[in-house]
Amino acid sequence: MAVPGTTGKVLMVDLGTGQISVETPEDDLYLRYLGGYGLGAYYLYKLQKPGVDPLGAEAHLGFFTGLLTGGPAVTGNRYVVVGKSPKTGTWGDANSGGTFGPAMKLAGFDGVIFCGISEKPVLLVLEGGQAKLVGADDWWGLDCDATEDKTKATYGPKARSASIGPAGERQSLLSCIINDKGRAAGRSGLGAVMGSKRLKAIVAVGGEPVAVADADGLKAAVKRHRDELKETDGYKFFHQYGTSGMTAGATASGDCPIKNWGGIPDDFPTANKISDDTVAALEKKKYGCWKCPIACGGETVVEEGPYKSSSHKPEYETLGAFGTMCLNDNLESINLCNQICNDYGLDTISAACTVAFAIECFENGLLTTEDTEGVELTWGNHEAIVEVTRQIAEGRGFGGRVLGDGAKVGAERIGKGAEQYAIHIQGEEIPMHDPRLNPGLATSYKMDATPGRHTQMGSWTVEASFTPPGLWTEEFDKYAYTGKAEAHRVLSSHHHASSSAGLCMFAWCNMPPEVLADALSLTTGTPYSLDDIQKIGARIATLRIGFNLREGVRNIDFAVPGRLIGSPPLEGGPLKGVTVDIDTQIREYNEVMGWDPETGVPRRQTLLDLDLDFVAADLEG
Repeated sequence: MAVPGTTGKVLMVDLGTGQISVETPEDDLYLRYLGGYGLGAYYLYKLQKPGVDPLGAEAHLGFFTGLLTGGPAVTGNRYVVVGKSPKTGTWGDANSGGTFGPAMKLAGFDGVIFCGISEKPVLLVLEGGQAKLVGADDWWGLDCDATEDKTKATYGPKARSASIGPAGERQSLLSCIINDKGRAAGRSGLGAVMGSKRLKAIVAVGGEPVAVADADGLKAAVKRHRDELKETDGYKFFHQYGTSGMTAGATASGDCPIKNWGGIPDDFPTANKISDDTVAALEKKKYGCWKCPIACGGETVVEEGPYKSSSHKPEYETLGAFGTMCLNDNLESINLCNQICNDYGLDTISAACTVAFAIECFENGLLTTEDTEGVELTWGNHEAIVEVTRQIAEGRGFGGRVLGDGAKVGAERIGKGAEQYAIHIQGEEIPMHDPRLNPGLATSYKMDATPGRHTQMGSWTVEASFTPPGLWTEEFDKYAYTGKAEAHRVLSSHHHASSSAGLCMFAWCNMPPEVLADALSLTTGTPYSLDDIQKIGARIATLRIGFNLREGVRNIDFAVPGRLIGSPPLEGGPLKGVTVDIDTQIREYNEVMGWDPETGVPRRQTLLDLDLDFVAADLEG
């Protein structure tokens, strides 16, 4: 009998041979990894050889739900895609909400793992605990919006898809996986891995919900959790505005990077034009992920003019990347860029940061209009920003030829010292949160197994007042770089567990940490304490780092651009004079994690204590 809350089935699909089989994970694997990228990391580590080409036949690509996905738990709607990132050469994962994750679970599977390369484009269709591969020649070339429409027209109104658009089909390193016409498993370039396998989409037709251990107890707990969440300021803010409400305030504080990380708020005094009420004025309808009370999303429409568009409401990251990073305060152009990225399957953070990089190259004479084929790629030129974004999406012109694989690769193609303007860690463009304001971010950006990831928590959540109530209560001076490592360990470990279990980070940061323990205990019938959750989170973090080490990659060696840490420091603005002591933070974090403070390699005893003896054997061998 499956662990309550799960189907007990992980599908194995060899796209090269067309063979499909079902794996029945041991109960202990579910209970020790919680599904999501926890279970995904276990399977990828076990199944995939080190050193494989992430776009080759031996590479594996996994889609996983969490133990709480598709159940009653508040915001239990997330799924995650896992694989070796073709952008960074490291562990890669990408998380998304919407309705696809619950549909996949309710179609009968906790996860799907692909290997091999199909000779022709295919879909995987999941329904009623059955799976089949279907030829998709007439789907190949469709954008993600059209793919979602075709999914419902072909397989019924309950059908949901997670698909790549033309960018993923071309294996652009900026490509991602889209569901619900704008929810994105956005980072790590995993859309390119899906495209390399000629897998257009997974289609899931949901059915009956899975059983839980204590349905009545869970129903009562979820009502309590939901009622408490609705009383928080965080709920009220995100319900009203979504993340778009953050843009003006984050720009003023220095959190939101400006002018490709080189500017200050004075350089962009019109952030209110791409924030809160201004964005809300374009919203025609609210949107919430599956059974989510926060409903932070929306549908925005520009009804006429050159930027006529209809898309999911642009998130803060998109507004910052296409806005403040490019000195662009034309909201209608940003809404269109968001639609282009969603349709073609592009990560908005990476796409827009790559455009900002190119603008700075143009400003400094590394690019001319001859290079850009007549496009005046200047700060704030929204017409040029839209045009280059469209070129990246369509794989044509200067944008497609030079920028289509991100800032790092773009700098290599441009040459002439362009790498100084390419702001990335290990190939991943950096999201819209500045370590010079919240220094703990520097540790997350460098030392999480997926570099440059703002959705990995740590001491920065204390610095930014974004911490679950009661999980960490000790205050500290954020610019005192010693003594914060324990907070980073506690917060990151709890969030690794929450994310793997399938919960949204906006519920995580607004609800007490016991909520996760309650939901897991009542769902599975196995009691979980906060100490249990800490150990699980540390296990997941360490296994993902073990994946990197087995690939011959040490996070400790990743170069961090000086602009991210104030080297040299800014000469004006709220972050004037700040230089982050990243080395001290990371050394102390490694120590509290039980990793060597100088190399970042987990100690043998740490691995054994976390039941990762198979990783210890590999690292010693």
